[in-house]
Amino acid sequence: MAQRFYKVRGNTLEDAYRKMRDKLGLNAIVLSTNQVTEGGIFGILGRKVVEITASVPGPPETPADRPRSMVERKYVEHSRLDRPEEDAAKRLEYERMIRDAQRRIVGAPHVAGRAETPAPPVAEGGAAPMLAFPKRKPAPDAAGDDLRREVQEIREMMQVIYAESPGAGLPTEFAPHYRALVRRGVSRKAAAALVAGVLKNGDLSVLRDPRVFTERLHFEIRRAIRVTGGIALHGGQCRIVALCGPTGVGKTTNLAKIAAHFAVNERARVALLTCDTYRVAASEQLRIYANIIGLPLRVVNDPREAADAVRDFRDYDLILMDTAGGSQFNLEQINELKTVLHAVRPHETLLVMSATTQIEDLRNVVANFKCLLPTAALFTKIDETRQYGAMFSIMVETDLPLSYVSIGQNVPDDIRPASPAMIANLILEGKDHRG
Repeated sequence: MAQRFYKVRGNTLEDAYRKMRDKLGLNAIVLSTNQVTEGGIFGILGRKVVEITASVPGPPETPADRPRSMVERKYVEHSRLDRPEEDAAKRLEYERMIRDAQRRIVGAPHVAGRAETPAPPVAEGGAAPMLAFPKRKPAPDAAGDDLRREVQEIREMMQVIYAESPGAGLPTEFAPHYRALVRRGVSRKAAAALVAGVLKNGDLSVLRDPRVFTERLHFEIRRAIRVTGGIALHGGQCRIVALCGPTGVGKTTNLAKIAAHFAVNERARVALLTCDTYRVAASEQLRIYANIIGLPLRVVNDPREAADAVRDFRDYDLILMDTAGGSQFNLEQINELKTVLHAVRPHETLLVMSATTQIEDLRNVVANFKCLLPTAALFTKIDETRQYGAMFSIMVETDLPLSYVSIGQNVPDDIRPASPAMIANLILEGKDHRG
């Protein structure tokens, strides 16, 4: 009996999945997913919908039918998740294989219009691999979270595919804006999201004016950025702020800038701590800054000394803590710092990173320093690059707000609270209009 194929459309991928399962049941097999255009002129101005091509396994074959292939045998075997005789270890392995298949469907290349013959789950450049919905349902919360993550990943991947394939979804005339963002260091996913945000509900005839498009892009960047406005003191309360991050990003220098600003400009009582005992010159450098500004400094070697120092400085308005820099891959050193910060209990922990760092390295920094519970980012060396896309991309990916940007070595002048407009100017023009 020939296998039958069904096409189901929905406004979103979740909608299409739901319609497919309602129509074909839980045993349905997804053969491919597409975003297609309904109506419009030449497929450009129409409504975007998601189309799923699916199939339902037919009745068991008789001995007269052709024998099953190895791929089919493995597929049937791996799909039988509800057999009581399966031991727990094998069931977990089956579930893992299906989750891997679900992840692969997001990243697999896709060729539209090949619904007639399902391709085996290999073929570089071929259709997406087959995917079956497992019969055994996970816990409701876990199932919902997994589906939402999968849908979000597919949406983001589609945005990139359409942005990089002129005519597939993004009108050709707007593709240069996407490519310009990528050249400025913005990740492909973030660039696609920005362009999609501009085009959403926009009048294409108006957006064809480059000045209008750039203005809307400026707005989208500002909308995507979260800032804290810098450190805020609360009258009568001691505020504790720690700076952490990898080696060489300028933690000590920028701590001195912040200290000088609050001590001189805000007339606040400021005390300094440092637990950077790895570098011989680190505490001496901070001591020189402290002597120039006239601030007390305490060098601490362990969590107990750090807690004692905080207790001694409790009558100050602001305590700033410098920490040892190290490789983001030195997890032992990061865990040591974690115990010190746990004793200090800072109100804010600023993750200091350099604007000259590439996006992959920034991702590693954020991932491995995450255990320190950073509350905001501080980007340094703004004056040493004209490529600010990586800085923007990591903030969007992590939703980490930005506190300060450092634009030079001068203490205390070359630091300022970040603003969304400043970041948009840096990305689109390579400079901030205020300096």
